[in-house]
Amino acid sequence: MNTGDVNTRPELLADEPVRLPRQREPRPERVPRVHTPQSRWWWVLAVALVVAVGAVVVDSSARAREGAQVSSCESRLRAATGRVERRLGLVNSYLEPTLATDGRVQQLHLADLMSARAQKVLTRVQRADRFCRGVSVEPWHFSLAARQGASTAYSAALVTLVQIVAAQGHVPFRADAALQHLREAVGIDGG
Repeated sequence: MNTGDVNTRPELLADEPVRLPRQREPRPERVPRVHTPQSRWWWVLAVALVVAVGAVVVDSSARAREGAQVSSCESRLRAATGRVERRLGLVNSYLEPTLATDGRVQQLHLADLMSARAQKVLTRVQRADRFCRGVSVEPWHFSLAARQGASTAYSAALVTLVQIVAAQGHVPFRADAALQHLREAVGIDGG
C-alpha cells in the first residue's frame, strides 16, 4: 500500500484532443490465387457452352426462315401447276374433232390453241421457278435442302414443259413419268 501523499486534485487534460497511436494487428499473409488446370477448364467449358447455345439459337431462327421460304416455294408451285392444268388440261380434254358441212372430219388446230394458252401461263410458272431458285438453304438442314432440291427440279421441269407446249402446242405432261415423279417429290397431288 502506498502511504505517501496523495494528490487529491485531479489532473485535467488539455482542451486539445489526443490521439493515441493505434495498434495494428498483423495482416494475414495473402495467399496468391492459384489457377489450377481444372479451374481453367471450367472457364473454357463455360465459354464454349455460351457459344454453343448462341449458335443453336441463331441456327434455329435461320432454319425457321428457310422453312418458311421452302413452304412458300412449294405453295407457288402448287398454284402454278393448278393453273397449268386448268388452262391446258381443259383444252386437251374437251376438244373433239367436229364434222364440217360436207361431212368430212374437220381437224381443229389444237397446237394453236395450246400454244396461246401456254404462253399465258408461262410467266406464272417462270415466276414460281425464279422464286424457288432464289431460296437458299444451309446444307446441314438436310430435310429442307431435300425439299428445296425437289421443288427446284420440279419447277425447272415444269417451265421446260410449258415452254415446249408454248412453242409446239402439244401436251406431253399427262404421260410424262419423270415429271410425275418430280411432282410427287414436291407433294403436288393430281395429274
